[in-house]
Amino acid sequence: MDLAELADKAIHILRRGKGYLDHGSDGIIYTVTEEVVLKLHTGSHHGSPKRSAQYESELGVELYKKKVQVPQYLGLFGPAPLSHRENWGVFMQRINGLELSSLSTVLHLEAHRQYQEQRSLIEKLGYEVGDGKNMYTNTLFDPRQKKLFLFDLVRWKRL
Repeated sequence: MDLAELADKAIHILRRGKGYLDHGSDGIIYTVTEEVVLKLHTGSHHGSPKRSAQYESELGVELYKKKVQVPQYLGLFGPAPLSHRENWGVFMQRINGLELSSLSTVLHLEAHRQYQEQRSLIEKLGYEVGDGKNMYTNTLFDPRQKKLFLFDLVRWKRL
């Protein structure tokens, strides 16, 4: 599915008030397909929802190419006139994971190992992960892949 098709599908879902998956301080996550979610930016962490979405998309593409364990970023969404303002967001791979607090001891240890490994890699690439201290924030662990994913890149900073 190309970006135009994803955008059409997302607009249809949003107009019907469907697809809500989760939310955070910077955006609302909607299911677009079984493999793709849309993070619709509501905050202005980088000055506006548009700039926040652009920042997260560009950083996500860069880090994914460099083998950082982030979702695959598929492209920008917007501007979409869904309300009285333009809406901006990013399409990304859906992660079918669990919060770290719900993992067994063995999987939790694996998630911790991967988090430390990823933080080291990210810092070598010149970035800081969110607040840089809490592995329970903005992470999901996919037990089938035995892989930790980091997300909410809009909060990451260049060192």
